[in-house]
Amino acid sequence: MIKRVAFIGIMVAGVFINTSAQNNISSPYTRYGYGSIVEGGYGQSVQMGGLMAGLRSAYFTNPSNPASYTAIDSLNFRIEAGASCSVEKYSDATKSHRNMSGNLEYLAMQFPIKRWMAVSVGIRPYSLVGYKNSRHDVESTDLTQDTLRSNYTYEGEGGISQLYLGLGFRPFKNFSIGGNLMYHFGTIEHNSATTFDVSYIYSTIQTQKIHVRDFCANVGLQGSFKLSKEQFVTLGATYQFKSELKSEASKTIITSDTTMLNFDNNFDTPSSFGMGFVFHFNKRVLAGFDYKRTAWSDVRFFGEKPFEDVNRFAWGVQYQPDKNARRYYQRMYYRCGLNVSKSYFKVNGEGVNKMAVDAGFGFPLKKGLNPTVINVGLEYGKTGSSDNGLVKEQYLKGTINVTVNERWFAKRKLE
Repeated sequence: MIKRVAFIGIMVAGVFINTSAQNNISSPYTRYGYGSIVEGGYGQSVQMGGLMAGLRSAYFTNPSNPASYTAIDSLNFRIEAGASCSVEKYSDATKSHRNMSGNLEYLAMQFPIKRWMAVSVGIRPYSLVGYKNSRHDVESTDLTQDTLRSNYTYEGEGGISQLYLGLGFRPFKNFSIGGNLMYHFGTIEHNSATTFDVSYIYSTIQTQKIHVRDFCANVGLQGSFKLSKEQFVTLGATYQFKSELKSEASKTIITSDTTMLNFDNNFDTPSSFGMGFVFHFNKRVLAGFDYKRTAWSDVRFFGEKPFEDVNRFAWGVQYQPDKNARRYYQRMYYRCGLNVSKSYFKVNGEGVNKMAVDAGFGFPLKKGLNPTVINVGLEYGKTGSSDNGLVKEQYLKGTINVTVNERWFAKRKLE
């Protein structure tokens, strides 16, 4: 067992390093703020529309609500990893183009300490930045007695990673509480340039660079209530504390001369509150709803508060006909879900609508109390529209998640 733990530890360390370094996203909307914020769901959660608050399972990890950690079998050790690949289409009023991207999504471990206490540790992205686009304007001007062509280019890369350590415990039957201590770290760089086709008008080049590192925390609770002999509901709630980020940031503006401004410790991550429920029907069907509100309007970004609050709604269903059936398709998991929200930033004075529809399958590799499961899913998403100078982003993303469950803590009996 010691050798197995050592092997897992080496593998985890390697993936931690690779995961924090990987970012292969391409989206014009990552130009704003911290970029695209990644919701914290893992394989099961993602395929159920991103349910988080009330989701509780003995077979899968849900770090979005640390109270769920106590659902793990007291003899079980779990490791999860996920990756994705997507095809994106971007279109405005005049043109469109396509792109492909892929990312390592997360890595996590979970194991019990006592029958009523469990721990999870993992790494996942908090935000992703990656874009490169340009546009051109031609307009009349008195300076040239004709027309003036303006060229605008925008580029950005980077992101913020989140390393977490979580603990959940069950103070009494059917009720659990938990918390995660999280460490945010990463670098984001935004570059923009405005140039003209005449030499006597100065170009403008602007660079923003943010390097952040700091701790934050969230807490959660869950309670399960029996409705009938084979039906019960799990209610959940989460709260993430606002964090003032330790940061080193600069903004450089180059025109006829160079101006450099420093903005150390002028950045925050927002507080949020979420709640939801999941109904369990006959040990076969899960159906749930989530609501989450994130207080982005109270967040400083380069010393200002340019964002707006976000409300996110999610629905999801999972169906497993019979986990002990002889026929394989009856032991499989079938999932689908939907979530809708708005962006935390405005573009041309308007909020940007977001939606995603998910579907997926879970393939257990063996029978038993704690099977290893490969989860394969597909997500269609849409952000924004091609009206009012915006860009409509559509994507089709494939996800794969491997959940390895093993009984490491069972005592062997010698005969």
